[in-house]
Amino acid sequence: MKLVNVTDIAPSTYNPRVADPERLDLIELSLRKLGFLLPLYATPDGEIISGHQRHHVACRMGATQLPLEVTRPMDLAERKGVNVVFNRATNDLGQSDTVADMTARMQAADVRKLAEGLPDKAVDSPEFYPCLNAKPHPIAPFLKANTGRWKGYSLNIAKTLKRRGIMMPVVATRDYRVVNGIGRLQHCAELGLEQVPVVFVTDAEGQLAEAMLNYLSMDFDIHRRYEDLLRHNSFRRLRQVRNSLGRGFIFAVAGDSTAKAFDIHEAANRERWIRQHGRCVLDFGAGHLHETRILRSMGIKVTPFEPYRVGESDEIDKEASLALTREFLHAIGTQKLRYSSIFISSVLNSVPFQADREHIACICAALADESTQLYAVASAINHINIKQLSGYHSLNERQSGAVLFKLDYEPGITLGDIATSPKVQKYHTQREFYELFKQFFLAVQVDESNSNVQAICGKPREINLKRLKAALEFEFDLPYPDGSRMGLVAEAKQAFSRRLGIKL
Repeated sequence: MKLVNVTDIAPSTYNPRVADPERLDLIELSLRKLGFLLPLYATPDGEIISGHQRHHVACRMGATQLPLEVTRPMDLAERKGVNVVFNRATNDLGQSDTVADMTARMQAADVRKLAEGLPDKAVDSPEFYPCLNAKPHPIAPFLKANTGRWKGYSLNIAKTLKRRGIMMPVVATRDYRVVNGIGRLQHCAELGLEQVPVVFVTDAEGQLAEAMLNYLSMDFDIHRRYEDLLRHNSFRRLRQVRNSLGRGFIFAVAGDSTAKAFDIHEAANRERWIRQHGRCVLDFGAGHLHETRILRSMGIKVTPFEPYRVGESDEIDKEASLALTREFLHAIGTQKLRYSSIFISSVLNSVPFQADREHIACICAALADESTQLYAVASAINHINIKQLSGYHSLNERQSGAVLFKLDYEPGITLGDIATSPKVQKYHTQREFYELFKQFFLAVQVDESNSNVQAICGKPREINLKRLKAALEFEFDLPYPDGSRMGLVAEAKQAFSRRLGIKL
């Protein structure tokens, strides 16, 4: 940690947090009364990944130097992810805490009254940078003084940063009560460290610091700033290789049975499946082609579509994605395969925006005929992950290493994998699922099972050419991590035009 000239660092262009003038004024109040209790963090080339608002406010206050800790080099995707982690790491949050909760606590704290009795710290004076006085202190008295205050979610955030070599100091009063950094203290204890880095404040400063560091929240604009990132990070992670069909492929024949309990390789189950779904099917959003391979081994003709094919390294292989997409366009446009069933299995969990999900439903409806049935499954709003973020507590939450939080641009949205490949998860209500598919099918049946919402759709409505054209222009020009796009819109329009006998 060191002092650097303000001209040596610069804000990132992608920070997803937005602040209104009132909250920037509160940051100024915090800096005037408390100074920098925590440093800014920037990459070796001076790009800020934590402290954008404090940098902005300090500059307008006339500061010429700022306390900085330099991270290791990171590529753009990781910098974006770590930026989001930092936006959660400086608050001692619980998993279910929301911006509204923090705002209410901030109002209750009456920070302007707390600040009245504290003297101003002169800008650029040594007192303006208390974080530079952070020193290692024995951890034992801190653990004793803070017994019962542990927060698993804050711990997970601290672990996420520590894996990248980042350990912010703990802020505490002289009686060892942690004002900010309870998860960091907890992580140091888990690591077996005998000391923890601490910035001490007075009791009076501690009351103000607790509010400013934990409750002063900014709004996320991640759904606009990270729009393409969220789209190409929707790819299915290679967590495990499955030998059974996913829930979306069996719910119509297996009832409430789990995917593992329904063995498609048993003759009776296989025949039952074929009677229901037929022998020529489309897998829209085929992921790692697990289901495609299983069904093909049964003699089923399967057309997979997956715009984000992932290799063993869990990175998108664009060339493989384009090749598979062209095979799909050949099957629907040149061969004009007629599908008895279309599956959208788990895809709608990770598609980040409602308009995108409507494009998918529109395309699938255009590929259906009067005898085609569409089967769709996605996680329901009563799933344990979203329930925990709404305040439901379970053993699973206490043991989880996940770092999830809600986004509020749409109901039922969470963000996970935030330090590596930030990924949206959408948790659906039955009503949302029904209204999505009812736009494109006359017959829509929706129910819920095993924390999933599931739909069976038939009788596609007359094709709306304007909507289909927009859907193709979206789906076949999806973004990729290298900044390029799919670039197959013309080929897609030709294939759909040949199939449907229309001009798009």
